[in-house]
Amino acid sequence: MGGEIVSTRGVAIALGALILAACASTTVSEPDRLRARAAYERALTHVGERQPSPALGALKEAVSIDPTVAVYRDLLGLVYLELGRPDLAIEELRLAVELDPKLADAHFHLGTAYAEAARWEEAVASYRRALALPTLTIHDFVHQNLGLALYHLKRYPEAESSLRFALSLDPKMQAAYYNLGLVLVAEKRPTEARAAFQQARQLAPDTPFGQAAGERLKALGEGGG
Repeated sequence: MGGEIVSTRGVAIALGALILAACASTTVSEPDRLRARAAYERALTHVGERQPSPALGALKEAVSIDPTVAVYRDLLGLVYLELGRPDLAIEELRLAVELDPKLADAHFHLGTAYAEAARWEEAVASYRRALALPTLTIHDFVHQNLGLALYHLKRYPEAESSLRFALSLDPKMQAAYYNLGLVLVAEKRPTEARAAFQQARQLAPDTPFGQAAGERLKALGEGGG
């Protein structure tokens, strides 16, 4: 994506909310509901241990037993994202928000999947649906990713506003500083862009964002070291 990086850290943070959000289906027998819930909880354990492949198997089992629980679909979509399959993630996450339109984090996850597929207009729409819901738990990450999507659509003033709002919520959000720098470069504001990239590099120089910021600073005429 030309040096741009979609932040998925907020996706990982949102997993905690899924533990409490699973609800019973009214169309599945109680034994099957419990079997599906047990499979889902196994998947949560695998995700926590960074084992996406066994998590995928457990989640497929959960949704095959009870296909009507939104958070099962939501977590399955996240695992597909982890496995580099945004196409399959989009399918599951769309089902999740259809099953529970008020599941704000699922709208955010769907936006992230659209972003991974470079479907920026749809990403913006999903992020904004998430922000409109009172159940959203990670406003800073949604605003950060929204800013990146708006940047790709060349809607630079909106992108800048969203990224600066993300930074007002979390002044140490490295991704937001980096993406703000991209916006400021596009707006031909090199001095401000340099300051944003310097902040990104200073926060953690050895991360992908920190290294990318160093390269951007070199392009702007400053050494990356």
